[in-house]
Order: sequence, then C-alpha cells, then structure tokens
Amino acid sequence: MPDHPGRELTNFRSFCDIASGFWDTNVRRDPSRVILVEAMSQDLRVTLRNLSVANALRRIEPAELVVFGGADDDWNEVVWSYFDLDEIEQLCRAYGARHFFDVHRVVDDRVAGRRFSLDVAGIDLGGPLPDSVLDPLRFEQIVDATSCRMAKVARLDGGPEHTRRRARDLARSTEFARVYDALLSELDVVAVVSSHVDYNNFGLAVEAAVRHDVPVLFPQSTGGLKVYGLYPERQRPGSPVRAGLTEELGQFFEHHVWEHRDLLRRSADLTTYRSKAMLGRPSWWRPGRSFSSVELRGPDDRADVRKVAAARTGLDPDKPVVTVFNHAVSDALGTNVEAFPDLGAWFEATAEIARDRDDVNWLFLDHPSQSLYDATAFFAQVAARHTDRPHLVFMRSMDLSKNSLISLTDLVLTVRGSVSNEYPALGIPAIQTGWSEWSACGFTTVADSPDDYAKLLDDHITGLHDGDRMVTPEQVERARLWTWFYRAGSDVPSGLVQPWQLGQGDSLIDLLSVQMLHVESDADPLFSSLHRMWTRRDPVATRVDLAAPTERLAVDLGVVTR
Repeated sequence: MPDHPGRELTNFRSFCDIASGFWDTNVRRDPSRVILVEAMSQDLRVTLRNLSVANALRRIEPAELVVFGGADDDWNEVVWSYFDLDEIEQLCRAYGARHFFDVHRVVDDRVAGRRFSLDVAGIDLGGPLPDSVLDPLRFEQIVDATSCRMAKVARLDGGPEHTRRRARDLARSTEFARVYDALLSELDVVAVVSSHVDYNNFGLAVEAAVRHDVPVLFPQSTGGLKVYGLYPERQRPGSPVRAGLTEELGQFFEHHVWEHRDLLRRSADLTTYRSKAMLGRPSWWRPGRSFSSVELRGPDDRADVRKVAAARTGLDPDKPVVTVFNHAVSDALGTNVEAFPDLGAWFEATAEIARDRDDVNWLFLDHPSQSLYDATAFFAQVAARHTDRPHLVFMRSMDLSKNSLISLTDLVLTVRGSVSNEYPALGIPAIQTGWSEWSACGFTTVADSPDDYAKLLDDHITGLHDGDRMVTPEQVERARLWTWFYRAGSDVPSGLVQPWQLGQGDSLIDLLSVQMLHVESDADPLFSSLHRMWTRRDPVATRVDLAAPTERLAVDLGVVTR
C-alpha cells in the first residue's frame, strides 16, 4: 500500500477480500433502486462509516450502492494531506459498490468543456445536464462558504484573488449541482449517505436530496457509530438543512431523554465527570489528558485556582469573567440559523461591546486549530484593535489548562461551539448566537439577532454582579443529560464500526477482519439501531430503544434502580 502520512496498512487487500465476502451475504439488492454514498475523505474511518451505514440500510431497503468520491486541488492543498482515489475505490467495491466515480474529475471536465462519456447507473454525466433548481440565494451561500473555507478567511474581501477564487468555485458548484440533480431526479434513490452536509462538494448533494424528497443519513466522525437523519418532510422552508435537525433533536431530547431524567441522572453525572478529560471528538480540539482534564472538586478548588489563573492572565479575580471562544472562522459558514452574518462578525461585534464594559473581565480565546482555518491572522487583528483596553485579554486557548479556564469563566459566549454544552454541565451559563445540535435542548440561551444578543449579554452581566449564577439547576441537569446522550445514548457500539480513537491503521483493519470472519452479524447494534432510526424517522440512531417503557429501558441500559 502507498505510504500515507500517519497511516500504514499491511493487510488492506486481504481486508477488502474479507469485507467483500461478508457484505455479499449480508445485504439485500434491488437493481432498480440505489443508495448514493459519499467517499470524499482521506480518512478511511469516514468512508467506512458511510459504507457501513449504507449497507445496514440495504438490509431494510434493498438497493445498489452508487458511490461518488474524489478530491480537488483545493481540498488536497487546504484540508487533506493526501487523497488516494484507488484505495478508496477498492474499499467501496469491497463493500458492494455497483458504481464508483470521481465526481471531482467529472466536475473539472465539465467546467473545462472536455468531451467525455461516463455512464453511472444509466445516466451519462458527460452529456448535457439541466441546470439545478436550487434556490439561488442558498446556492450563493454555499459557493461563498466553499470559497471562504478554501481561502481560510472569515469572509471574502472582494479583491482580485478572492474574486478569481469565487469565480472558480461558482463554476464548479454549478456543475456539482447539475450532476447531483441529475442523479437524484433520474434514479430511484432510497437515501444519500454523507459524512458532511456543507460546501459545494458535499452540501449540494444534500440539498438536491432534500429537494427530491430523499432522506440523508449523516454519520459523524466521533466515538463508535453516531448517525443523524435529515428528512425532507421535517425541514424548515428557507433555512439550512441543519436547522431542521436542531429542532428534531430538541424534540427527541425532550420526549426520550429529559422524560427519563430520574432514571438517567446517575449515568449523566458519571458521563459528565468522565468527559472532563475531553476524550474524542468534538473534544479533539484539545487532545490529551494533562492540559485537558478538570480536577476541580468544588467551589473552594475553583476559588483557589481562579486566583492563580487571574494573576497569570492579568484579570481581576474579583470581577466576573466573560470568556469568548473564537471559532474556526472559515468553517461551514451559513449551515444553520445564526444571528450574525458570519462567525467573524460575531467575534468582532463582541469585542466592540466589551470595550465599554469594564465592570467585567473579558477573556478572548482563539480556536485550538486556528491555523487550519485562518490564513489572515484574524484573531490577532481583532486583538490589535483593542490593546488600549486592559480589561480585554486575548490569549491562545492552548496556553491555558482546562482547570484555569473553568475556574476563571463565569459566562461563556459562542455561536455554536461545543463549549456551550460543556460549561453548563459544570454550572456555568452559555449564550449562543447560532443554532447547534443541542441549542433546542433547553440548557443554553440563544440570541435571535444582534440586538437580542446585546440585551441578553447585558442581562447576564447584571445577574452575575447581583450574585446570580445565571444558570438554573434544571439547565445544569439538561446539559448533563445531553452529555450522556451525545457520548452514550446516541453512540452505538458496533463491531462493524470500530471506535474513532482506534485510528485508521492496521489495528482497525485487523479488528474489522476478525469481526467479519469470526462473529455472526445477527443482532449487531448497527443493524438494530439503524432500523429503529429509519422506520421511525428518528433524527439520530440510539444505543437502545429510548422509547421503550421505563422498566425495559432500565434493563437495556444496565441502570441500577434499587
């Protein structure tokens, strides 16, 4: 196998033979129907998740697999460190793909006007294709988000370089949209399975699916197996596809998690305690135990560490501290409902508000992977504009331990960051200016507009001065239940999808080979969880049936009730 950075596979071909034999006898086929599967990540774990979910669905809905893969020069330069198309195709063929094609090559050839013929399930993708009927405004948003990500900027500046880049992305996006619309309109598509729902290469396929009333299954790169479902009938008209998921998850949480809070309370507290070490995504932004763990055991510990941390950062320990967590400013722009035009605009507006509020400390932190998403020193530029305000401190987030951060922070500000579920679980309030997976679950405060944000911020600061923690016991419990739900309830342990932390080398391949050779597929949680999710149209796959009666649920979860 080729020598790829950080990965060595010595048994890949053998594994593909094993996987081919396994899936050949464990799926159902119908040549008249297809499942479209994305394979555009350099990480084998991502494609393995997509293929496994698609094959689990084939046991319910007989179909063939049509896989679109590949990467373009921008993604290879900005995001991936390599992309081996042959390796990805071998994997997809082993998992039963009837058709595999490089959609990036198709798009490049179409943009260049090169003549070619490519038959994919009876559709010639090299011939004339109708224009997409995607809403023009949504299409422009996707083009802008793609250009910002590839340029690693918070927003396009209208200069020559950005203008050329956007023109190139516009041309490619037009062809992506045509190809995906052709597949969705001409084929009987059961579902689209994609690891991402953003940008032109992923997002336009998802948008086409929703327009053609085709569900999207959305595996996540974390934990064991985590899968979200996007269903066309539950989308918010005129809103990004993630908005419908936010609402659906909020309702699901209310009916199936919060309703069982008495049963789950001990598990939620334990999961919150364990998650302080920040193991796995999305906590991969702060990997490792030494500076990611939180050992604070109560108010006294917090007060002691706060004094040391305040002295180190130059903050006044007697004033409330508002911590502002900067985002990866070019990441997935416009993919959910947000109060500000972009992530950078929120950060800049917050700094402007902070200039005149010296009754509190302001701690502005960069994103732990800032350099991967920002080519313009955005964080440093904002900091430079406020050096005359000593109550504003700008720091690298990795220069502070989690102990220091937790001890200092009295209020969290973010748009959609995971800190807005982590900190409320520890009794620290959070204000969001955008929707996230959990923002409808009742433990954060979500601003609807810049004016609403300014008012909520003022109310929270006033409350902190008055001795109000600005987070209720119910919000703390809800946040802890979400932590359990995210890390346990919606994390499905399957031998066919090994934990993310295992990596993508020989250990992964060997364990999957053992599973496929020596363990019968009957009752694998992948199949039962996806069956529940698909037939009920649940927004997420779950480890056990959370709709079961309390007594049954207690048994399935192994919860001690006496």
